Amino acid sequence: MAENKKIAGYTFAMLSAISVSLVYITSKMIQATMATNIFLFWWFGLASIWGSVVLLVKRKDILCYIGKLKKFKYFFIYFVISEAFAAFIFFYVIKQINPAVVSFLGSITPLVVAVIAYFYIDEKLSPTEIFGGFISVSGVVLITYVSPDIGIKYTLMVLLIVLVYSFNNVLIKKKTEDVPPILITLVRIFFLFITYLIYNLSIGGLRLPESNEFVYLIAGSLLGPIFGMFFLFTALKHIKSTQVSFIKNSQPFLVVVFSYIFLGTGVTISQLGAGSLIIIGISLMISDRRLGIRTLLNRFVKN
Repeated sequence: MAENKKIAGYTFAMLSAISVSLVYITSKMIQATMATNIFLFWWFGLASIWGSVVLLVKRKDILCYIGKLKKFKYFFIYFVISEAFAAFIFFYVIKQINPAVVSFLGSITPLVVAVIAYFYIDEKLSPTEIFGGFISVSGVVLITYVSPDIGIKYTLMVLLIVLVYSFNNVLIKKKTEDVPPILITLVRIFFLFITYLIYNLSIGGLRLPESNEFVYLIAGSLLGPIFGMFFLFTALKHIKSTQVSFIKNSQPFLVVVFSYIFLGTGVTISQLGAGSLIIIGISLMISDRRLGIRTLLNRFVKN
C-alpha cells in the first residue's frame, strides 16, 4: 500500500511538471495579443467553468466543503489573496521574457524554503545544503548576467513569486491533511476569477478573445489552474514535499523543449548551462535528508 502511494505521488508530481510547463507556453502565446489583466480574467473564468463541473460531480461533498471553508477561513483568506498577487506577477513576467529562463529561476523554491527555515526556526543548514545553495545562487547570478532581456528587475520579480509560493506550499502541505486538495484548487480558481473580473470592470478593459486566443485559453486553463495545481496538491498528499520538488526539477528542461517546439525559441548555451547549475544545486539540497523544509513542515503540522 505504501509503495502504491509513493508511485501515485511520483506520477502526480511528473504530471504537474508537464502541465505547468505547457502553461508557460500557452500563456506566452495568448499574451502576445492580449493584455495580462484581460488574459487573467479569461484564464480563470474558463477555469471556473471547469471548476463548476467538478463541483457538480462532487455536489454531495459541498456541505463538507463549506464546513472546511469556515474552519480554515484564515488560511483561505491569506492563500487566495497572496495567490492573486503572485499569479499576476508570474504571467506578466512570462509575457516579458523567455519562459524557459523564468522556469529556471523559479526552480529555486527549495532554496528559499530552506532559508525560511533557517531564519524562522533557526534550523542549521548542512554542508550539502550550503554547497547546493551556493551553486544555485551562482546559477541565478550567471543566468541573469548572460540574459540581457532579464536584468535585475525581472529576476527580483521572479524571486518575489518564489517567496510567496514557497511559503504557500508549506501551508498547503499541512492543510492537505485536513482539507481536500480539490477544495484548495477550486477556491483558488473562483477567487482569482472574481478578483480579475472586478479589476477589469473597474478599468473597463474587457474584450472577447479572438478564435486562436480562445483555443489557447481553453487548453491553458485546464492545464494550469485545474490539472497542474490539482496534481501538485495531490502529490504533496502522497509523498514528501522534497520528493515532489526533486521530480519537478525536470520542469525547466521541459519548458525549454516546449518553447522550441511551440514558440520556435530556445535558450543559449550559456543560459542552459546557468540553468543547469541552478537545478544541480537544488538537487543537492533536496537530496540531503536534513533539508530545512522537513523541520519547517513539522513545525506547521504540530501547531
